[in-house]
Amino acid sequence: MFTVHLPKAQLQKQTLFTSNETAGNVYRIPALLYERESKTLFAFAEQRKTSDDASGEKLVMRTGKIKEGSSKKTVGVIWSELKEVEKALIKGYRPMNPCSVYGKVNNKLFLFFICVEDAITEMYQKENCDNRTRLCFITSEDLGETWSDVIDLTDELSEIKNWSTFAVGPGHGIPAESGRLIIPVYAYTSFCCKPCFLPNSKSYALSLYSGSHGKNWKFGELFNTVSVECEIVEISKDHIYCNARNVGGYQVEAVSDDNGVKFNNLQPGNKLVFFMQHPIRVLL
Repeated sequence: MFTVHLPKAQLQKQTLFTSNETAGNVYRIPALLYERESKTLFAFAEQRKTSDDASGEKLVMRTGKIKEGSSKKTVGVIWSELKEVEKALIKGYRPMNPCSVYGKVNNKLFLFFICVEDAITEMYQKENCDNRTRLCFITSEDLGETWSDVIDLTDELSEIKNWSTFAVGPGHGIPAESGRLIIPVYAYTSFCCKPCFLPNSKSYALSLYSGSHGKNWKFGELFNTVSVECEIVEISKDHIYCNARNVGGYQVEAVSDDNGVKFNNLQPGNKLVFFMQHPIRVLL
């Protein structure tokens, strides 16, 4: 469930992606981004044949335009029809975990996602320490109407070869006040040596960031606490808050004072119970 707070607006529930497993259309892993200048909402999701993540086929999106009345009060959102993000694809792989961010300096929309080799599950990768996942993104300079070709960062970031698997977000990244673009990531570190030892893969959140408006990207440091899916927000200049899912349905909170490179955990007492809700809806 997404909640976007729009000024002077009455919240109304709208269903953006409706699954129909009988028809082979299941929508999972939603992501939502609001771009203030253009007053545009971007909603992304995975389209699968079933709820099984190995059945993923494509990423889809809908765009929402804020509608204002004569007094500049928000009166609603006009949503586009659902469409496939055709450029978000590598042959032989399925796209997963959409995570978007808008670069204010170059007015460019970035859509990050992972591409996982067809029929390969996350469990297989973790159990065999066999990473079959690639880190990709595409960009749009016209608010999602058209997209660039896929850019694959996998071979440019040496940390990836040490992981069993990984993913971005899902959800959204942030354009920090400094101009840095930051994407939330989580990675399963690999502690196995096939065939000598049994696998012992644990997940830790971290950041992917760019100080060059998206030209070059680097990873931050891994959390020191087990953590999985995560979201980030800037609480003040160079101070980034991260809320990450932990095992057992709990969340881990952490704060960075160096613009998202290294995160320090808050007190354990600040862990929150995590709830999941379906279907995919947005409150406006």
